[in-house]
This record gives sequence, C-alpha cells and structure tokens, in this order.
Amino acid sequence: MNKTLMLTLIVISQFFGTSLWFSSNAVLNEIALAHHLNNTNLLTSLTIATQLGFILGSLCYAIFNLADRFKANIVFSISILLGALFNASILFPNLNFNQIFIARFLTGLFLAGVYPVGMKIAAYFFPKTISNALGILVGALVLGTAFPHFIASFKINIDWTLVILTSSVLATIGAIMMLFLNTPAKKEIQKIDFSIIPKLFQKKEFRKASFGYFGHMWELYTFWAFTPLIIEYYNTKNHQNYNIALWSFIVISIGSLGCVIAGKLAKTKTNVKVAKWALTISAICCLLSPVTIHLPEYFFFPFLMIWGTTVVADSPLLSALINQTSIKNYNGTALTIATSIGFLVTILSIYALKQLLNYTSIAIALPLLAVGPIIGLYQLKLKN
Repeated sequence: MNKTLMLTLIVISQFFGTSLWFSSNAVLNEIALAHHLNNTNLLTSLTIATQLGFILGSLCYAIFNLADRFKANIVFSISILLGALFNASILFPNLNFNQIFIARFLTGLFLAGVYPVGMKIAAYFFPKTISNALGILVGALVLGTAFPHFIASFKINIDWTLVILTSSVLATIGAIMMLFLNTPAKKEIQKIDFSIIPKLFQKKEFRKASFGYFGHMWELYTFWAFTPLIIEYYNTKNHQNYNIALWSFIVISIGSLGCVIAGKLAKTKTNVKVAKWALTISAICCLLSPVTIHLPEYFFFPFLMIWGTTVVADSPLLSALINQTSIKNYNGTALTIATSIGFLVTILSIYALKQLLNYTSIAIALPLLAVGPIIGLYQLKLKN
C-alpha cells in the first residue's frame, strides 16, 4: 500500500474513532437536558466520566500489554466498536445519571485502545519518519478537539441524537478501515508481563521522555479548557464582544498546524531540540499572560495564537521519544501508560487552576501552567 495512502487511512481511522469523545462534548448540555439532568455539576461529572474511563482504560491496556501481545490494528478496531456501542447507548430514553455516567465512562475506557494504539500503529509503519507521522496524526486530533467550539460559534440548535449517532457510525467506519492494515503481534510476547511498566520507568531515557510529556500535559488540556474563559475575561476587561467560541476554535485548532510543522522540523533538528523550542515558547506565554491580557486585540489574539501553536507542538515529538526509548517490542505499552498518566496530570492541573480561581482572576492564575513546560525542559536538558 502507498505510504501516503496508509498514513491517510491511519489518520482518518483515528479521527473517526476519537469523534466519540469530542463530538459528544459539543452536545453534553443537550444530553443532560434530554435526560432531565440540568445541573451544571452533572455536566462536569459527565465530562470527568469520559476522562476517568480513558485513564483507567489506558492503564488496563498497558498492564495487560494488549497493543503488543495482539495485532494492534485488531485491538484498535475492537476498541472503537465497543466505544461506539456504549456511546450510542445514551440514545435510549429516560436514562438516569448513573446509567449515562457509566455509558460515558465505558466510552472513555475503550477510547484508550484508539489514541495511544493509533500512535503505535503509526510508529510501526513509519519507523524512520515517526515524528512527521505523529505530527499529522496528533494535528488531526487537535482539529477534532477544537471542532465543538466551531459548531458553538454559529449558535445553532443541534439535534444531539444525530450527533451521537453520527459519531458512532463514523467510529464504526474507522474500525473497518483499520482492518485493511496488518500489524502482526510479537509471537515472543504472548504472555502478560506485569513487570514491563516498572522496567520501563527504570530506563533513564524513557523516564525523562515520559516526565517531559507529563509536564507538557500539565499545561496543554488546562489551557484548552480555559481558553473560552480567557477570551471572556478579555472581553469583560476591555469592554469588547468578540465571539468566544469562534476565537476558542481558532486558538485551539491552530495547534494542528504547530504539530505538523514540528513533525517536519524534527526531521533535521531532532525531536528533543524542537520539543525544547515549543516548551520554551509556551512557558514564556504562560508567564506573560497576565500582561498580554490587558493589551490591544492586535497584540492579544496573535499572542494567543502563538500560545495555541506551541502548547501542543511538542506532543508528537515527546510521544516519538517515548516510543524510541521504550523496551523493544513494548512500545504500545509504553505509549499507553504514558498517555494514561498524562491524562491524570491534566485532571490535577484543571482542578488546581479551578481552585486558584476561587482566590484570584484567570489572568493572575495562568502562570501556574508554566510549571509544566519548565519541568518538561528540565527533563530534556541532558538529552542531546
């Protein structure tokens, strides 16, 4: 199969699979209202349910070495199909909160077989150009993450049942597409090895790459989660009325371009060097944010776009480093456990910033995010 066609197939399959996550986020309010769950705290709980499912799911996938012991494309496809099934289950009428929470939890759990396993598949087929492949792959997912903001910017009423049904159908198509690839399982590792995760973190290079990734994750999802609040704060302080959803889409989605550019730069500048550049710039953005939020719009919005570009540009590069520094034949387990811990870090970061907002404004709180890229830079400083 042609390499370009193969990468396109992997990207589209993963994009369709993760639509189970980001498309549902666009209609969470409608889901809650349809099932008479109109409490804001319940909406937050439904969001957390998917994240917790993903974290625990990826932990299980890692512990049982699923992506390494079996054909990765089969693991990917089965995971998507199960995720699509539980995603569609919320279409049943008159569900209570516990039933919807479990459905969203199980959707997140099986998404653990999509994102990190998709990266393993890309690494298998593009071993020499993994950074470029992951740059395109992660870039597509960034665009998907931003898409709900794009829909919201038009202020149109969306039939939530159609959104859920469409995402499940697309996920099923993605599962079928992935079956056209063949990623053979390693015959020598058919047995579960519970010692692999400790062994991975005993490797200095893997540990440094992973902690660099965790630092990156401390900043990334919290910045994305609070982007609308940043723009709302800017509107209030400067008596403006900029479209919050539209600008949130622009700021987040431009990160897809950052991922692609970073992946291409890494061909000649190395993963570590380009990742350091991205971490440095995003850390500076964190620290400057209290000042820039008071500047005119022709400074403020370009600043946010630079931040949005660099905050995620290091993601494919750090994932490539995790893949490269893993134990032979266990790169799927390595990518999955790193992703699991990384998403746990995002929950802690979001919670920490939310708590800080009880005492100060978003402008003053944002420098807290700089802790992540600074830690990432420290972990990578001794790497060549």
